[in-house]
Amino acid sequence: MWRWWMEYREGWRTRYVQADALWFGIGIHEALAPWYMKGKRRGPHPADTFETWVGEEIGYAKTYLDDSFDEPVWMEAKELGIAMLEGYVNTYGKDSQWHIISIEQPFSVKITRHGKPIAVFASRWDGVFRDLADGKIKLLENKTASQISTAYLELDDQGGSYWAVASQVLRAKGVLKPGEDIDGIIYNFLRKAMPDTRPRNAAGDYLNKPVKEHYLIALRSAGIETVEQGSPKAGPVPIDKATVKDLEVAASFAGLEVHGEISKSQPPPLFVREPMHRVPSEQRTQLEKIADEVEVMNAVRNGSIPVLKTSTKDCPKCPLWGPCTLHERGADSYRSLLKSNFLQIDPYEDMRKSA
Repeated sequence: MWRWWMEYREGWRTRYVQADALWFGIGIHEALAPWYMKGKRRGPHPADTFETWVGEEIGYAKTYLDDSFDEPVWMEAKELGIAMLEGYVNTYGKDSQWHIISIEQPFSVKITRHGKPIAVFASRWDGVFRDLADGKIKLLENKTASQISTAYLELDDQGGSYWAVASQVLRAKGVLKPGEDIDGIIYNFLRKAMPDTRPRNAAGDYLNKPVKEHYLIALRSAGIETVEQGSPKAGPVPIDKATVKDLEVAASFAGLEVHGEISKSQPPPLFVREPMHRVPSEQRTQLEKIADEVEVMNAVRNGSIPVLKTSTKDCPKCPLWGPCTLHERGADSYRSLLKSNFLQIDPYEDMRKSA
């Protein structure tokens, strides 16, 4: 509540854009939006768009090398984003089965309670498309994450609230026909990680680097029993007496592809698309939840309930971390810090214009 009050009631924003996880996710969204043009057409490669969007900004993004999630790794954001988006297009191609209906659509709808309007819900959704594979209309929700988790999606308020209003908005605009509804949500995850360059077997498992035994088996299966040594003057030598380097050269010369055992370290998938079907009764529940939130927000506004804080281990990532710690000490100096390091803006200006 305190962060909401400071950002959306008083309008405080940091003077400089922070190259953090939120910034990185915005960049990926900005790159995917022009890629998915209406219909089946596709625009500029998202990796190129992302590179232009980042410009000379220096930032880092956190990721993990394997599914143990024990040791986080920080990577340069531009390099990481380009690699992710190149891998995304290599994986899904042009998504020719997606007929795009709407992309980055701003909207503004009235939320009512007991027949009376109580708030305006203004935002934008990532996309809506018709899946030509089954003919159903679906909401697209793009997400970036260092760890992909899908268990919470059934109760995801962000995607759920977009889904709850998107059908009515698009019918009102004449985009959807009367009676047409959005069937559900496709959560389109891109994991913040560089591609694993290790070779893979037919099942998709990543493989370790081959050792001598693997080269011996491959060469003998090809009828090769001797190889040349590294020095041209040394002459041939039985394969079991040769070095691994000489065996590697011989296998390459013979056109043999040699791999090691399946690695015990298998990375989690880079890309996940999780479908989430929604039923009509959930629409009412989602809108009721929005109305409930408005009641709480109004109670904070009129002073009926206090502006609470929820302290977690992630607090240092908050842009208001500095002023918040001073506020905790009961010092009015947090206001001085806000005035020197932050700007006051209209936080809803973008939504007012686009809606």
